[in-house]
Amino acid sequence: RETDPAKIPGHPVNVLFLENRKIEKIIEEKIKPYMEKTGKEALEGLLEGLEDLSVIDIHYAKKENLLFPYMEKYGITAPPKVMWGVDDEIRDDLKMLKSDLSYGVFTQEHKKGLEDLLNRIIEMIYKEENIMVPMLLDKLTQDEWKRVADDSSEIGNIIDFVPVWKPDKEAKEEYKKDVKEPGAIVLPTGVFTVEELTHMLNTLPIDITFVDKNDTVKYFSQSSERIFARTKTIIGRKVTNCHPPASVHIVEGIVEDLKSGKKDHEDFWIRMGDKYVFIRYFAVRDQEGKYLGVVEVTQDIKPIQEITGEKRLVED
Repeated sequence: RETDPAKIPGHPVNVLFLENRKIEKIIEEKIKPYMEKTGKEALEGLLEGLEDLSVIDIHYAKKENLLFPYMEKYGITAPPKVMWGVDDEIRDDLKMLKSDLSYGVFTQEHKKGLEDLLNRIIEMIYKEENIMVPMLLDKLTQDEWKRVADDSSEIGNIIDFVPVWKPDKEAKEEYKKDVKEPGAIVLPTGVFTVEELTHMLNTLPIDITFVDKNDTVKYFSQSSERIFARTKTIIGRKVTNCHPPASVHIVEGIVEDLKSGKKDHEDFWIRMGDKYVFIRYFAVRDQEGKYLGVVEVTQDIKPIQEITGEKRLVED
């Protein structure tokens, strides 16, 4: 059995190496041949090559979101910060070059900038494979590598086929081992204390109400921006008993459509004074499609509708 992770199909290290070979191939075959050409052929070729090279963003995003957290967990903090900074510089320079070339501009200064960019990308490949990967292999357990492999598809892959890696033993959910506080709420993607979960839900700028599969109200959030009044006395009541008789048939119809599968959601929007209220109902189902209940999400969308332009900087 192969023991070198770089040669085990589907292992995150194997995928990282294969992605780097693809990046190198794009540079050598789709960009460099056009750097010595001129005119329309050079511009079109370079634009196409740089567009292909843009997949590097996915490669970097996986490194930053899947590998850096483990490096930090094991006390390796400086290298991720430095590498992430260089990654962002590469991303920005790549976007700038693509933008300039799209306007038909490719001067000697641009050529020099492109050469520098390609050199930095090649240097980053060396650092990933010869500095970062050895550090990770020295620290990560097989379970942790399996979690990286499983989560990679959430971000994407830049090679055509990534086989499923099946280690010798099933990976465990590592964070469950770290749960020490009694009463912790363990979810598939994280862990909360009751206090954390309560205040996180209450901090969201929306109202949330959950009704279970038996049409019983089980939960509502207490947002500071609550639109419809809710009191704790509704917990345990049938949802139909929480609405005026004149609107009960509407509520029953919504719940029945969601429960039966006729619909997955239903939306309403109404004006209430100076608010423009967006009310959404979603069927909650498990992985097999079994109905678990309905969640109502309400929000004043008037402030959102008034947004124009862009905001990229933090205000004082």
